[in-house]
Amino acid sequence: MNGLKREEITKKKFSTVYRGLDEQAVRQHLTEVADELDKKDARIAQLEEMLNEREENLNSFKSVESSIQEAILSAAKAGDDIKQRAQNYSDSIIQKAETEGEQIVSRARERENHMLQHNEDLKRQAKIFRARYKMLVQAQLDLLETEDWERLLEFDGGESEK
Repeated sequence: MNGLKREEITKKKFSTVYRGLDEQAVRQHLTEVADELDKKDARIAQLEEMLNEREENLNSFKSVESSIQEAILSAAKAGDDIKQRAQNYSDSIIQKAETEGEQIVSRARERENHMLQHNEDLKRQAKIFRARYKMLVQAQLDLLETEDWERLLEFDGGESEK
């Protein structure tokens, strides 16, 4: 019965034999069989259509899945690129900071050396000043202790009036 059409089933001619089957009953049965085949064919067509729709949905989902995977890969690559650029940027900032720090330390050391030299110069000048001041004070003390100073104190202003 595979591949038989409804019309072939219902219009099938049988030869008559003595004491044969009731043609009306056979025709009725063939009509019922044909109806069942029609229902099964319709159900098969419906199921095939549903299967096709599901395959289309599956293909659509596969396409969406593929797009999502591509988007995820793209996002991951972009994230890696951003991470690498950030790392490079931070490395350059650290390098710049280290260089500037070294320059600051170098300038501070130069200034420290300059200040130490200046301090030594001031100490030397203070020693010279102290020695000269001491000599000046000593000279003044010596002057105060001279006989001339004593004579000035003994000088009588009355004699000059004479």
